[in-house]
Amino acid sequence: MSDLNNIDHLNIKYYNPFNDFELVEIIWCSLLEKTNHSYFLSWGWMANWIKSLPSTSDLRLVVGYIEKNPVLAFFVGTKKMRKYGFLPTRIMSLNSSADPYFDKLFIEHNSILVDQSITLREKVFHAILSLQDWDEFILPGISPEFLENGRLFSNKRSQRLNFLIDESMQSFFVELDKIRAAGMSYLQILSANKRSQIRRSIKQYEKDGKIQIVEAASVDECRTMFDALVSLHQQEWAKREISGAFSNNYLYQFHLDLISSRFANREIQLLHIFNNKMTIGYLYNFTYRGSVLFYQSGFNYMNENIYRPGIVSHYFAILYNASKNYLIYDFLAGDSAYKSSLSTNSIPIYWARLIKKRWRWLLVKKVFEVKNLLERLKIKSQNRNMKRCRARRTHPANRG
Repeated sequence: MSDLNNIDHLNIKYYNPFNDFELVEIIWCSLLEKTNHSYFLSWGWMANWIKSLPSTSDLRLVVGYIEKNPVLAFFVGTKKMRKYGFLPTRIMSLNSSADPYFDKLFIEHNSILVDQSITLREKVFHAILSLQDWDEFILPGISPEFLENGRLFSNKRSQRLNFLIDESMQSFFVELDKIRAAGMSYLQILSANKRSQIRRSIKQYEKDGKIQIVEAASVDECRTMFDALVSLHQQEWAKREISGAFSNNYLYQFHLDLISSRFANREIQLLHIFNNKMTIGYLYNFTYRGSVLFYQSGFNYMNENIYRPGIVSHYFAILYNASKNYLIYDFLAGDSAYKSSLSTNSIPIYWARLIKKRWRWLLVKKVFEVKNLLERLKIKSQNRNMKRCRARRTHPANRG
């Protein structure tokens, strides 16, 4: 009987997912059955991701074996660049390409697949260190379980690495059992202010007919709804003079392909919320292992503040999914006020990196601190200017 906890017996192998796609699928799916994981690590997402990338991408599947048993696996993308315009840096990125253009997919709940019967910490650390030729190892959208259970950074051997959290966000979610326990009265578990907002907005919308919610019933209907969502999404962001999520053609095609390949597997949910007169909004969600993950939206914004298409759309979507016996409605990462106000709980999601050389870590840390300082000064200056504008508007000499 093999000893799966003997670190000395761990052998690392690498596979090209473009050349060995079928073998990579077998290995990845075998480990999916042995670990808790998110939709962003499912084979549906991963297969679509691999196929979406240029075959010239420097992408590998790293697999740790004990005897002939694969016990851990993760993808790593590699890219060489000059940081800050002068520092040659070889970057590797966990389950992502390391190319900013392709990595706008914004993977979350990211981790390494590890057979749950083995000790995680030592083997994950060993597998990362086996990738010798890197300066920074990027950890995008990693879950708190990865940090807590992996304990990569509390081990004595990890002194060879330096850890930096670039950003953290709360990932808010609704525990749908609480809605069912309240007799499907979602409003009952929300704050008085939020209840009032939702009621007033629903009342306003329903002057033009009862609000309805419809889920795409076919892949063709799903693609049609998705294009309508993209149109609304891009219109709104164009008004704000900001590039929307789908201004990147790669992202748009990635999701069209994902819808085409995974709708039949019941992993895609497109919702249309509307009344007799107008579309209120569209929601693009993933459904996986009892969870609904809200990924993107397109809302029909009106001039009057009483219309709240985002909150109303999510309100009806949450009730709809509670009625379908899902467990979680996950807003994914983002500190927007509406997410926290509609949720029952949250967990942090981290964007972090490992840096091999301490002098590199000190340099990156200093640049990070300077950027944060400049951002704080910019916000402080904007707030000061806003106060001056308000003061001028309220000065007696400026009153009509």
